Amino acid sequence: MPRIVFVLSPYQNAFFVELADALTAALVGVGVETLTITEPGEHSVDDDDVFVLLPPHEYIALEGAGFVDDPAVAARTIGMSAEQPHQSFFERNAALGGRLGAVIDFSALAVDAYRSAGVEARHLPFGYVPAWDRFAARPGIGTEVLYLGNKQPRRLGALASAADALVRHDARLLISDNDEPNRSTSPSFVAGDDKRDLLASTRLLVNIHQSDEPYFEWLRFVEAAHCGTAVLAERSTATEPFVEGRHFLGFRIDELGARLDQVLRDPARLDEIAAAAYEEVRSNPLSDSIGVLVEVARGRLAAPPPRRLPVRTRTQPIGRDRTDPTPTGSWRPPRRRAVLDAARLGRRDRWIVIAPAGTSLANPADRIVAAAGGRLFTNVLAHGLDASGTPMLEGLWPWQPWRLAHGQHLGRVLVVDRALRDAALAWLREPG
Repeated sequence: MPRIVFVLSPYQNAFFVELADALTAALVGVGVETLTITEPGEHSVDDDDVFVLLPPHEYIALEGAGFVDDPAVAARTIGMSAEQPHQSFFERNAALGGRLGAVIDFSALAVDAYRSAGVEARHLPFGYVPAWDRFAARPGIGTEVLYLGNKQPRRLGALASAADALVRHDARLLISDNDEPNRSTSPSFVAGDDKRDLLASTRLLVNIHQSDEPYFEWLRFVEAAHCGTAVLAERSTATEPFVEGRHFLGFRIDELGARLDQVLRDPARLDEIAAAAYEEVRSNPLSDSIGVLVEVARGRLAAPPPRRLPVRTRTQPIGRDRTDPTPTGSWRPPRRRAVLDAARLGRRDRWIVIAPAGTSLANPADRIVAAAGGRLFTNVLAHGLDASGTPMLEGLWPWQPWRLAHGQHLGRVLVVDRALRDAALAWLREPG
């Protein structure tokens, strides 16, 4: 029997750590010994060890190519991925997978893409994880509509096109930056219990494909189902055992706003969809499908074990610090700096609408002022068109004043009391 060893970098995306934890629990549940290591160079290799990179492209980008460059290590290593075909990360995993002992993916569509690329791969359907279950403990609806996803232009364009409906339903958009690993909860990313608690208090999760390929975002859907959250997903293939209309609702890319208005008129139907998805997930525990990983790992035992594993190469994480560098409320704009250098797009009575220079809005200023509801100082989503006429949605982070000091593009339209604006300008012009 193999001992399955998950090899992770301490600087990887948080979700892959969560996946390793879920897979470990399933393996333990069927009596398979498992281990997670973050310092492979210090690991004493056992004759029955089989190693798992989750996923290969990220580990190797962070910690070097030792696991594929050493034939003895590669022969005992399985690559597990959760990337979409025709995305750059998938292409990288396919290239690496051809050099590893085996490849496993959670999506049947991705497995077909691997095989088309000449890489033999196995399908491991992801199922129920008891530690992820929030269904019975839902706290009540706090978020009507939620988007969790990266900043791919196709996704942002779809959100921008549906901006009016998103505003009507008080949507929350958490748009992550996947140019670097998201290692923990931040202003634009939620991980672990933070994510599942948010899902449990959400009525409807919106899912949009990264490209025109109808890839079903398996892991995002399954996690939402654990939390009793209904999913409105762009039309997909290879969704089995989940069925559109029974376990989730579908939409076409050009009808997101209309579908939001339609499905949110019937909250009882959304509760029914969410309950059906939860029951289907419960009936397909991950411990039932984890045998695929065990079987593939057992096949790797035919290769002799390596004498040692490659040492990690990275000493610090990739990317910028995403924490607030100053306590909330203590930031002050430097005088004589163009903090308010923005295009004034319109006014109605005492209100003035301010947006970043170059922003072109789909809605007239009067409508934006009306949506603000008469608050002294508020902000609404900046949605509009780019120079080519394509819908856009700018801003990766929730709007916070301290980000202006770091060059963060505002990404929001401000509706400001004109007297407040004038007072701020007068303060900036004061000498000293």
